[in-house]
Amino acid sequence: MSEVESGGRCRVAVVGGGVSGLRAARRLAEAGAEVTVLESSPRLGGQIRTVEVAGVPVDAGAEAMHLGAPGVAELLDALDLREDMVTARPGASWIVTPKGLRRLPAGVGPAGPTRLRPVLRSGVMTVPGLVRAGLEPVLARTAGTTDLSPGHDRSVGEFVGSRFGAQVVDRFVDPLLGSLHAGDVRALSLRATAPSLVPAATTGRSLVRGRRPSPRPKPGVAAAPPMSFVSWSAGLQRVVDALADGLDVATNAPVESVTAAEPGAVHRYHLVVGGPTPRTLDVDGIVLATPGDVAARLLRHLAPAAASPLTQTDRASVATIVLAYPRRVVDALPAFRGTGVLVPSSVGSLLKAATFLTTKWPQLDHPEWYFARLSAGRAGDARLAGLDDDELLARVRRDLRTFIGLDVAPRHVHVQRWPDAMPQLTVGHPDRMTTARAALPAGLTITGSSYDGVGIASCLTAAARAADTLLDQLAELDRSIPSTRPDRTAAQGDTPA
Repeated sequence: MSEVESGGRCRVAVVGGGVSGLRAARRLAEAGAEVTVLESSPRLGGQIRTVEVAGVPVDAGAEAMHLGAPGVAELLDALDLREDMVTARPGASWIVTPKGLRRLPAGVGPAGPTRLRPVLRSGVMTVPGLVRAGLEPVLARTAGTTDLSPGHDRSVGEFVGSRFGAQVVDRFVDPLLGSLHAGDVRALSLRATAPSLVPAATTGRSLVRGRRPSPRPKPGVAAAPPMSFVSWSAGLQRVVDALADGLDVATNAPVESVTAAEPGAVHRYHLVVGGPTPRTLDVDGIVLATPGDVAARLLRHLAPAAASPLTQTDRASVATIVLAYPRRVVDALPAFRGTGVLVPSSVGSLLKAATFLTTKWPQLDHPEWYFARLSAGRAGDARLAGLDDDELLARVRRDLRTFIGLDVAPRHVHVQRWPDAMPQLTVGHPDRMTTARAALPAGLTITGSSYDGVGIASCLTAAARAADTLLDQLAELDRSIPSTRPDRTAAQGDTPA
């Protein structure tokens, strides 16, 4: 059916106004589609939320964007966001150990260490733990390869433990990767949450070979983008506003049902939208940029085989507490020379991490206030739900006092709760998502942290890919789209960051 026969441009509904939905909608609109974004809540941005604390914009949800992820730099250029971008200051976090605070060693990331010497000198591990970790290069050669092909997976904790021993998992991977996902690293999928480990796992290569210097780029070949984290003086809401600019967006517009249109209808799908101004919407394509449980509800009758795998992703509730202290009172505290504190789950505290924002971010280097944000909540820990905001604040402040000695009352506080916000991408998650996507009807795609991984960069990359998939499907269905479709290579990546 031609564009004229269908009554105009191809119509697409994007359900969900978080960063994934907005990115997908923008890419579709750039390709010439007529796009409507439907967001059930009163605001856009999903888990990006910038609030004012002591009159200063501070992010109470996602804190930063990874600049080195595929397509992110190009997107920021297209949105004119590069000029006022702020880069996080270099620095190391503290890590809580049985012997007190220790610096996170250089070369240790969420997936474990890539260099052994800094770990040896850090004081984080015991002598037996160090000896066991030092065997990793030998064990990599003798253990063989790990099958991570479709249908096979293992947990991050199990794999890293098999290489370095349990102590590396408990003292490094758990407080870094576990905190990032608010989950149990011995349940989280290696393929879904630590894709950087996949090449070493499948080839039997040592994980510590990253200590070798990277080769210089060949003449005429662009260097890889920097692995830096960025934000803006106005907070990450700046990105949300830029993505939404010019789009047809409806807030307070929950989608109540999605059904296939009657045979012979001009458009393919029929949506019933609730809220203060109920309406119906007929469209040719749909992007579901919602949590998995919401997508499963909408797909229950339309595509039950797709809905079923989506119900198997559990979600953890978390909270972010932003504090402003009088700077003259706390500035000299030794712990604030680092960028934050990471807490292993074995400690048992409600506080799982603290970020010292004024140390980390130039735009929050305020002359009067020192800003910090505390994070609480993990999968399987029900304590958060039983505390009101005052009790939550008292508990995490007590934990912080125990870890860094800070016994000063903050002057300004913002408590942000994120119920059921953190998807748990457990072992087998990639295969479940493959099954779900294969069962989706033509003209419908899914994208978001529930499917492709947490982090803004992952969501942006996956959303662009979902939009391109939908464009391909609509082209096959002969729904004409103008030839202004953007270059797909700018936002594509083999694996979400």
